[in-house]
Amino acid sequence: MECDGIGKLFFVKLILLGGICTAEDASSYAFVASRAQSWGLQDHILRECGGDVLDSDYRSALDLLHSSLPDLDIGGFYIKDTAPPKSQKILANALYGEIVKRFEEKFVLSPRQRAVFECLRAPHAQDFLSVTPIEGLGQHMSAVEYRAILRYRLMIPLFPVDEPCPVCRKACLDSFGEHAIHCKELPGFKYRHDWVRDVLCDVLKRAGISAKKEAPVNFLTDPLEGRSTLRPADILVFGWEGGKHACVDLTGVSPLVGLKDKGFVVGQAVLKAEASKVAKHEKACLENQHVFVPFAFDTFGGLAPDAVRLLNRVQKVFNSNSSSLKVSNFVFSRIGFSIQKGVAAQLVARLPAIAL
Repeated sequence: MECDGIGKLFFVKLILLGGICTAEDASSYAFVASRAQSWGLQDHILRECGGDVLDSDYRSALDLLHSSLPDLDIGGFYIKDTAPPKSQKILANALYGEIVKRFEEKFVLSPRQRAVFECLRAPHAQDFLSVTPIEGLGQHMSAVEYRAILRYRLMIPLFPVDEPCPVCRKACLDSFGEHAIHCKELPGFKYRHDWVRDVLCDVLKRAGISAKKEAPVNFLTDPLEGRSTLRPADILVFGWEGGKHACVDLTGVSPLVGLKDKGFVVGQAVLKAEASKVAKHEKACLENQHVFVPFAFDTFGGLAPDAVRLLNRVQKVFNSNSSSLKVSNFVFSRIGFSIQKGVAAQLVARLPAIAL
C-alpha cells in the first residue's frame, strides 16, 4: 500500500474510531438531520410566516442525500410527521457504513488490519470516547497515554521491530504493541485487571448497589490444606439475584486470538474467556447459594454477553435513581475508559524515553 493509501487508511479509521469526518462528508446529512429534528421549533418561530417549511433547499438536500445513500429509505424525511426522532444518528451510521463499504472495496487489507478494523466497529469498542473527563473518578489520561492508546487502536507502529522488551528481556516487542499488553514481568502486571475491577466496584456503589472487592469466599475448602482453594471473588455483589450474592470474576483478553490460525471471528476471544470462567467456577458458586457472573472484556473494549447484561442492569438502576439527570451511557463509557486507560499504561511503560 502506498503512502496515499496509508493516509486514507488512517483517516477512515479515525472516522470509525470517533466519528471524525470532513465538512463535506458531514454536509451530506447534517443539514437534513438538523431540519428534521427541529420541526417543532421551526413551526413555532415561523408560525406567522406561513409558507411551506419543506422549501426547495431542503428538498434539494434530500435528493442529494438519496444519491449518496441509494440503499437508505429516506421517504419519512419528506413529511414532518414521519421524520425519525434520531435523524442525525440514523443518517450518520448509514453514511459511515457506505464509507466503510467503499473503503474495503478499494483497498486490500492485511489479516491483522481487517481484524482490528472489525474490532473497532464492534459494540462498546468506542464507549470510552463519550466519557466526560473527571479526574476525581479516574476519567483522565495524560497526553502520552492518550496518544499511545490511539496509536495502538489505529495500528500506527509504537515500537521498533525486533527491539527486546525492556521489562522482561525474554521476548521482542512487536511494533504494534501486542507483546506490551500481555507481558507478565512488569510489577503490577494486573494493573489493567485491577483498575477495571476498582472502577466497576465504584460504579456499583455509586448506583446504590452493595458490593465488596476482593471478598473471600470459603465454600471451596481443601480439608488437607485447611484453607480456601478458591481465590477471593474480584467483586462480591450482595443480594444480586433472588437474594443470592453474586461473585463477579473479571478477565481481560486480546481480541486477536485465532488470527494466526486464520480462524478469527470478532468477539470470539471474550466468549471463550467467559465460557472458561463459567466452567471453572459456576458449579461451586451455585452449590453454595451464590450466583456466578463472569466479566470478560478485550483490549479494544469489547464485552462478553454476561458483562453487558450486568452493566445494563446497573445502568437501569442509575436511571431509576436519577430524577433530573439522564445518564444514558455513564456506566458503559466509564468501564470502556477504564479498559483503555489500563491498556495505555501497559504501552507507555515500555515506550522509549525519547517517545515520551
